[in-house]
Amino acid sequence: MIHGPCGTLNPNSQCMREGVCTKQYPKEFRGKTEENINGYPMYQRKYTEFLRVGRHDLDNRWVVPYNPWLSKKFNAHINVEVCASIKSAKYLYKYVYKGHDAASIRFENEKTLDHDEILSFLDGRYVSAPEAMWRLNEFNLSEKSHTVVRLAVHLPDQQAIVYQDGQEEEAVARAATRQTTLTAWFELNKNDQDSHNYLYTDIPHYYTFNRTAMKGQKRQRGGEQVIGRTPVVNIQDSERYYLCVLLLRKLGSVSFDDLKTVDGIVCNTFQQACKMKGLLEGDQHCFGEVNNIPELWFRYKDALSEDFVRQYSEDSGPQYALAESEEFLKHYNLNLKKLKLLTVHLPDALSNLPSFDILAEQQKEQINAPKLNEEQKLVFDIILKAIYDNKEDISRLFFLEGPAGTGKTFLYNTLLHTIRGKGHHVTPVASTGIAATLLNGGRTAHSVFKIPIVLNATSICNVKPNIQEAKLICDKKINNLG
Repeated sequence: MIHGPCGTLNPNSQCMREGVCTKQYPKEFRGKTEENINGYPMYQRKYTEFLRVGRHDLDNRWVVPYNPWLSKKFNAHINVEVCASIKSAKYLYKYVYKGHDAASIRFENEKTLDHDEILSFLDGRYVSAPEAMWRLNEFNLSEKSHTVVRLAVHLPDQQAIVYQDGQEEEAVARAATRQTTLTAWFELNKNDQDSHNYLYTDIPHYYTFNRTAMKGQKRQRGGEQVIGRTPVVNIQDSERYYLCVLLLRKLGSVSFDDLKTVDGIVCNTFQQACKMKGLLEGDQHCFGEVNNIPELWFRYKDALSEDFVRQYSEDSGPQYALAESEEFLKHYNLNLKKLKLLTVHLPDALSNLPSFDILAEQQKEQINAPKLNEEQKLVFDIILKAIYDNKEDISRLFFLEGPAGTGKTFLYNTLLHTIRGKGHHVTPVASTGIAATLLNGGRTAHSVFKIPIVLNATSICNVKPNIQEAKLICDKKINNLG
């Protein structure tokens, strides 16, 4: 499991590019393994003396990461790397949840002029031979290790109701007589003293909820693989938030009033009950306010600036993060100055995004462009011509399709480097955060175009025509990739 060798020992090795090993060998000696955010871990490599391997004297710096058991088992050279970075995990999950390959088929009838264009298309699923074999043999496609029980957290008479249009009254009547997991827990505590030993979130370990009658029954077996899950409640929804705080800490409650009772006194609100039980540190906690905002910023600065550092640099990334935060604060009539954070002084703070190093982008384009295969080069030339040719009859809307691993992302990034190398703006936009991380400077469509998370019939993108962000979108050479 020795790399190469390459470098000065063998300048003609296949891994050499412009006099440098593309795999960064020989590695450095290290006393311990260190995590690397942007790539493989930097493994422990203890100092060793030179050992004669073939025609060269090599040491521990040339050893390729491997697993001894796998190498012996398969009697082969197997490179084993640890996927520890967030990029590796996101890349893996992207393809796990990407969905099946599909093709759209269009049916045309020359005799029929009046037809529904949407119904003229049929979505067809492609099933490969291995997948067909797997399904024909009825092998499992997925496995489940634990059961997650969703536990309701609602205020009195405010449980969620699902209804059809025109049947609202019937749905309310049904809900009045139907238990939720929370009200069923109250009834269970009234009738079973053993349940007083468990918190609300621990109940699924020891009891089952009969969905038909929503009644708690003692579990006979299997509770060790059951997880009780309460929803995340925003502190802005104050009473429900403090109800959740009490449910996580109080045993054996038989009603909402019992939850609010502290030392025999029934409090007016769940917030007051939390305060009397000493669950709140002070008034600032009650209103969800932060005592020291600058300290909060410096504590989480690296995490908040991570995407901006990747897009710009270590020095300017935090400044852009603050500038972006100020844009959000404007919606609440706040700014960085009011929060005792220094005002951000950036040259045209957000007006000249993105400010990439043109020379660096040109160098990346020179490295990537020669690596394009014939199909990638064809697409590359067509898109660049559409961008920089002012003829009106040229198409400027393209759809690139190809299976996973065929080099779409590499082509996208090569286009980005080329356009930025010419000093022009381009914002790569993807539908998901996972896909956006694979594009250089990528952002989600929700972030760029201000698409509401919850959509309805009247939803619109919240980009005002006269703001700077709208001008940036109009100024881009490409507004969508991925």
